[in-house]
Amino acid sequence: MSFTKIKQKLKEFTINAGTDPSINTNEQLKEIERNLGNQLPSDYKDFLKGYGGCYLESKKTTDEIEYDVCYKPIEKDPWMGKGDDTQLLEGFYGLANDHSSLQKAIDTYSDRFPRNIIPIASSAGGNEICMDIDNEKILFWDHELSHPDKDFFLIANSFEEFILSLVDEPIETNEHGSDVEIEILDNDFGKLLFGKDN
Repeated sequence: MSFTKIKQKLKEFTINAGTDPSINTNEQLKEIERNLGNQLPSDYKDFLKGYGGCYLESKKTTDEIEYDVCYKPIEKDPWMGKGDDTQLLEGFYGLANDHSSLQKAIDTYSDRFPRNIIPIASSAGGNEICMDIDNEKILFWDHELSHPDKDFFLIANSFEEFILSLVDEPIETNEHGSDVEIEILDNDFGKLLFGKDN
């Protein structure tokens, strides 16, 4: 795994990162790994140190058309339409102690995910992009399903493969030309974003 490939791919996007220079990233990572009882993949740790808690924006957006950053999963999830081959990436969790805190996300979903699976980013509709830290696979978690063995769908075989799958997709608009909006109804996701129930 090469972090160089990840850095190169990320140059294709505008990166909005809420970095906090007071954070000791190495200490934060050690604490997360202690809590998990497992090591995070080195390329993911490098990503957290350099970009954690970031949102990616397309550089292709113009006054005429807006683009989202999406990923191409190996396995389609139930939220994808028949003709869709991509899914929306909303934002990554990071090391800062704010709404995008990786540790808060792990704590929020600890009773819903197997111990080896952690959320690393948010996706559309209150769903999560997760990592299986035992085998480093990246998974999509459907928050509406209730069978832990069937709630996850394979996105990529590694964090690097996931990042390399990122693409720009034009945002769909309705017949009036305005953006299509999605209402977030999942309470756990609302707690994670806003620190309280919806």
